Amino acid sequence: MRPWLLVVALFVVSFAQAQEVRRALPVDAPVVANPNDIAQFLAGRPVASLAAYQQSSIYQNHVAEMTKLWNRYYQSYFTKMGTWSATELAPRIPMSRPVIYFFGGPDAASPLAYYPDAPAYLLGGLEPVGSIAPISSLTPEALDEALANLRRSVESVLSYGFFITKDMKVDLDRAAFRGVLPVMSSFIALSGGEILSTSYIGIDSSGNLQDYGTTYAGGKGVSPGVKIVFRRSLGAGTQTIYYVQSNVVDDAVKSNPGVLKWAAQFGPGNVYLKAASYLTHETYFGRIRSFLLENASSVLQDDSGIPYKYFAQNGWRTWLFGTYTGTLDIFTKYYQPDLTAAFANPADVLPLPFGTGYKWRQGQSNLLLAVPPAKALR
Repeated sequence: MRPWLLVVALFVVSFAQAQEVRRALPVDAPVVANPNDIAQFLAGRPVASLAAYQQSSIYQNHVAEMTKLWNRYYQSYFTKMGTWSATELAPRIPMSRPVIYFFGGPDAASPLAYYPDAPAYLLGGLEPVGSIAPISSLTPEALDEALANLRRSVESVLSYGFFITKDMKVDLDRAAFRGVLPVMSSFIALSGGEILSTSYIGIDSSGNLQDYGTTYAGGKGVSPGVKIVFRRSLGAGTQTIYYVQSNVVDDAVKSNPGVLKWAAQFGPGNVYLKAASYLTHETYFGRIRSFLLENASSVLQDDSGIPYKYFAQNGWRTWLFGTYTGTLDIFTKYYQPDLTAAFANPADVLPLPFGTGYKWRQGQSNLLLAVPPAKALR
């Protein structure tokens, strides 16, 4: 097996094994008083209040490595995704709707590129929320370990466009920067955003959100999460990213529907699915599949998202981008002949100028944009 296939195989196996709800990492360390300074620090950007910690060779190495990772992603993905979105998405769908991205973990970079004007981003996954230890409390050795761990956590999405759950479970469960919070904070800073506030939240079984501030205080039956309020630039309006640690397999949703009840309160949103392990193809992910279809003002996905038949057979308007050449070998049970037929006529397929999904190389990727009947702008 090719090395990159082995990586993806490990990701899929570990994700399937992780469908039980993992216990959240301890979040007893408080969220820092100035989360934007911390986010900029983690991203490798100059921070006046933390300048004393940015002079060491350890930190300068972090700056060099993070800059290299982000520049490559920015040039190969982020800017191309943003330009493509303005050309292909904005004329066809309402871009000011919330974004629903439940299988993306802490991948804030992708929805920020595609939907820069969304008022809210609802992210979810099995990865723990975590915490960021105060920089001043760390020894040089601990800071080195924490920064290196952070780079490992973000490298997979900046290099391949998706997170590898097996690696993230290990990386996010150790060192002083733990869970998804430092990863998401870094992506906001790297993409040019300014974080205004960060707080821990919990979603109860009735869909009510509790804001706990700087210290997580949820209990049994509460899905832990984090809320980050930010703005894209000075003078811009505020936007909010929510991340909720939640299992959305049918049995878990049936016993605790709180997260879906909470998400439904935002109204119809732009659903995004990428490298989703074809989970919504399975019967035991039927509840989340139905929720997404019923609460979508649009769906943007690669072929690992909702099966094409749900759109084709129910009157959704669709646009196809890129190329569909079937699945990777480890996903052959999810091959879609009807999607092959839809891509067969070149006149019906639009170009895709970047790579995405499991076949992440440009020229091998596909995206589908689907809009419910009577909701397309054109």
